Amino acid sequence: MWLVVDAAKNDDRRGGPGHTVVLAVVLVFPILKVAWTVGGGDAAWDVLVALEPKNWLDVLMGMVRNSAVLAFVLALVTSRMTFLAMAARGGLPPGAGRRTLAIATAMSLISPLAFGLLMTVFFDWRWGLATAVVAWLLRQGVVIEYRTGHRGHRERSASLAPWQHRLISAERIAATLLAVVALPVAAFAVALDGRSWSSLVKCEVQFGTTQQSNTLIELTRMGDGIVGWDLDRAEVANAQGCEKVDDLVVREPWWRS
Repeated sequence: MWLVVDAAKNDDRRGGPGHTVVLAVVLVFPILKVAWTVGGGDAAWDVLVALEPKNWLDVLMGMVRNSAVLAFVLALVTSRMTFLAMAARGGLPPGAGRRTLAIATAMSLISPLAFGLLMTVFFDWRWGLATAVVAWLLRQGVVIEYRTGHRGHRERSASLAPWQHRLISAERIAATLLAVVALPVAAFAVALDGRSWSSLVKCEVQFGTTQQSNTLIELTRMGDGIVGWDLDRAEVANAQGCEKVDDLVVREPWWRS
């Protein structure tokens, strides 16, 4: 029994079964985004070198900012992962008293409200409300299991009420589908949609003795100019006198190419 309990809690400390998928989304899909958007191969490598590893997170942030669906799913998965890790480390005190109930309620509300606020700021209140409510619902089974001490105990879990068993099962299924199906599908779609992860800008670019007005994907700021990927010449370039372009489309999405 102890082995079962330890295995369950060790899995929870890592954020549950979806933690490997989240790592893949964070590490792999931004590179896929760059590769598809600029044309792959040497072009993708040139962009990544110009960005430098410290700025690679900007690609993921751009993907999330430009897709409410990806942001929604990633917020739900991340929220539940952090809650599982916190609960496995003793963040949810066991017991049925008012004090423990108040603590469990507060702990289960903090992260959903925070993610809901972020979704409201970057998208709108409807996305924010949906994120907060769904994220809160996706942790109620965890609250029940840890407060009652049933997590990983088959014998103890038999004493739970039928509705509690149904809630826990439904929550686990929903959380697993979000982490291993919805999240990679949403990330894959955004990575191959042909839209820039960063601002498109129209800038003056100097080439030898000539100056051209080209469109660039902004990579980093440099003094009063930028370093960007020049879409017209397919190379990294320094540019000045930039004006933002409203459209983010660089090429056709993968499913239309």
